[in-house]
Amino acid sequence: MVLRCPYPGDGNALHQAVLESLPALRMWPDSLPWAQKPQSPERAEDYCQSCFGAFVLGLTWPMLMQDKTTGAVLGSVGFHRMALDIPEFELGYWCRSSAQGLGLMSEAVTALSDTALRLVPSARLVCRVDARNTASSRVVEKSHYRLVHTDRDTPETDTASLQVRIYERLSAAHTVQVA
Repeated sequence: MVLRCPYPGDGNALHQAVLESLPALRMWPDSLPWAQKPQSPERAEDYCQSCFGAFVLGLTWPMLMQDKTTGAVLGSVGFHRMALDIPEFELGYWCRSSAQGLGLMSEAVTALSDTALRLVPSARLVCRVDARNTASSRVVEKSHYRLVHTDRDTPETDTASLQVRIYERLSAAHTVQVA
């Protein structure tokens, strides 16, 4: 697997991965609000173009997970909220249905998180996980994130309360500075 920034022209490959995975992605409307919207190759291409621009400008770190052999998009992982002044980066990810259960998501999350902490040792990496999504919790736990607390959240999609697990990962340098 290769992790790389989405490029203009990746929209169709991304769209195919999303279409395959849409029923599973729509199970988590609060974590993946974009998946609740209509999907199209044009929308996926717009996403790839805007991600490329945001990456080049250093605003976000979106990455596609790509199969080395076939070039197929296997999923996406990235820091979609980056507050460089704090510094705090919020992690998000999803995996193509046919690639789940192979350890690829944990590998991708670990690699991207390791890179972020190597480049910004004082960063706090955070990930919000729907408490019902045990597979997603396993991914961040395998990737050296620790559960900080569980919040009750009122999602925008309805008025029901939702339990959200907040995970964080810090570098050794960060914990020494804080101590």
